[in-house]
Amino acid sequence: MRLPTVCVEYLDSLVAYLSTQGVRPSQLQGVMGLKPEAHLTEYGRFPLRLFEMMLDAGSQLLNDPYLGAHAGAHSSKQAWGMVSYLGMSAPSSREAVHAVVDFSRLLIDHGDVEYSVLGEDLACLSWVVPPRQQVSRQLVEFFFSSWYRVNKPMLDRWCSKREIHFNHCGPADSTEIEAIIDAPVHYNSGANCVVFDNHFLDLPSRFPHPAIYRSLVQAARAELANLQLEDRIVKEVLECIVRQLPEGVPKLEDVAAELGLASRTLQRRLNNTQTNYKGLVDDARKQRSKALIDDSKMGLLDISAELGFSDQSAFQKAFKRWFGLAPGRYRMSQQAMQ
Repeated sequence: MRLPTVCVEYLDSLVAYLSTQGVRPSQLQGVMGLKPEAHLTEYGRFPLRLFEMMLDAGSQLLNDPYLGAHAGAHSSKQAWGMVSYLGMSAPSSREAVHAVVDFSRLLIDHGDVEYSVLGEDLACLSWVVPPRQQVSRQLVEFFFSSWYRVNKPMLDRWCSKREIHFNHCGPADSTEIEAIIDAPVHYNSGANCVVFDNHFLDLPSRFPHPAIYRSLVQAARAELANLQLEDRIVKEVLECIVRQLPEGVPKLEDVAAELGLASRTLQRRLNNTQTNYKGLVDDARKQRSKALIDDSKMGLLDISAELGFSDQSAFQKAFKRWFGLAPGRYRMSQQAMQ
């Protein structure tokens, strides 16, 4: 699985904001215990969890519980990559909003932005993240503050209703954060979203230019495809390991050669995932073992050899670790249920 990331423009914007508030790089490194710029991926992106750490570190150094909202409002003054340019050049605000929906992962590679209609008059943009992979309050407030402040001039002009809802808890008095974002804010709302009058969507964007917009859409699709390379590389490595297991456990160099990659390139790509090569070998053996054990015609000794184990005893220990039963008993239990 790919490690979630944010665009480098978010990182640069946060560093710039902290600098305007007097936070020196050495102070930030002291709190975080690392140099942020040293952790950019090969695609020039920054790990999401480290970005959250930076927001928390900045909040601590400045004693600012609303650091995310402050930094997000500041970031709205700068272009945040491809999605920003798509929004500016889209033929209408509707297409600008859908560009955020389609390409939000170029901003934050985690969860999805969803568009929905609320009744006849209202529209809603929600950020939906996996239930077990929730993000910090500071990050949510950064994301919505930055998007809202970019679109604020048009929202103020054309929308009688425009408000932000946060899923997380907040103070009973939301006056302070409303002053930062310059919009009504509601906590404990059950969702992270911005709600606005939907007739706003039929208005022209800030700098409509259909030809440039079409070109940018193609470029954004290519950038999104590059971002998903890590997902594909894990799948390809697993398949390659399974193919080579009958000859023994393949080395990373052997897998890299079959995939047509340099070993260091493959290692670098695996470093962008939540696993490592040793873990992938174990996963490949586990997945393949289950398929082979379901084949009642294949003996345990042959399965052991197919999985690259040096002896049957090593295979049996690994199988019991994976499934809680020795392979013979597991096979019997599966046959009994058929």
